[in-house]
This record gives sequence, structure tokens and C-alpha cells, in this order.
Amino acid sequence: MVMTSRQASEVVKSILTFLRTVRVSAQPAVTTSEEYFEEAGVVWANDIFQAEFYGLDLPATKEIELAVRKLEEVSLDASILAELGDKAEISVSQLCAFLSENRESSEWFIFYLNGRNGVWAVRAFWFVGSGGWFVFARSVAGPNGWGQGRRVVSQV
Repeated sequence: MVMTSRQASEVVKSILTFLRTVRVSAQPAVTTSEEYFEEAGVVWANDIFQAEFYGLDLPATKEIELAVRKLEEVSLDASILAELGDKAEISVSQLCAFLSENRESSEWFIFYLNGRNGVWAVRAFWFVGSGGWFVFARSVAGPNGWGQGRRVVSQV
């Protein structure tokens, strides 16, 4: 069978490969703080993360399954967000529950979270030398890409 140029242009290569789901239990309403994130294993957060996510009043959330996907090529946030669509964002409390349940993981994770000033990309990795998570928030509008092999956590 020979594809027409129209059919060929409709073939879209995915930049994300589904790896697994992770169940996150229901979370109570809470006001975030440095201590709140420390309970999840966070030992260091950049200034942007602190400004956007400390002191937030979070509503309770229901139990949910999150998807972990592998980034197949270097990609900008815009490309990842376009592929995930309305499944991209998770709540801050779901991030904390995920981090708490995945302590000592060797994977580098990317999350999309709604902060004080819109949606932010958040990277988290377990730093063995410090025995905890390092988290970095950055603008999704920036020109920086994410490396191949990183794990993107989103709604299923």
C-alpha cells in the first residue's frame, strides 16, 4: 500500500512513551510550607519553586493514577504540553505524594504544576549525597529543553 502525501502528513511521531502508572492516595486539604515538602523528602528547592509553591492553600484531592512516560528525544515544554494536552498538569499535593512514595529513585522526573503565577515545569531528582529530592521550577515559556530519557509524570 502506498501512502498519499496527505496520509503521510497525518502520521505523528510521539515524543513520549508510556512506562507505567502510579497510584497516589487521596490527599487532605493543606497549606504548603517548607516542612510540608520536607515530609515528602525534598531537601532543596530553587527560589522559583519556593516563591510559586510555598504557602499555597491546596484543596483535598481524590485517589488518582498518574502516568509515568519516557521522553524519547530532547524536547521543549511546549511540545510535551501539546502532546499531553489536558492530562499534563497534576496538583501540588499529588506531586508531594508521588515524591514521598518514590524516594531514592534513580529517575529524573518532570511535572507540570499550577503555582501562584500559572503553570510551571518542575524537575525533581533524588540526590543520594543529600538523601533527598532536589526540585527546580522553571517557566514553561522558556527556550530550555529537557533531555532524552527524562520521565514525565502526568494524569493518565
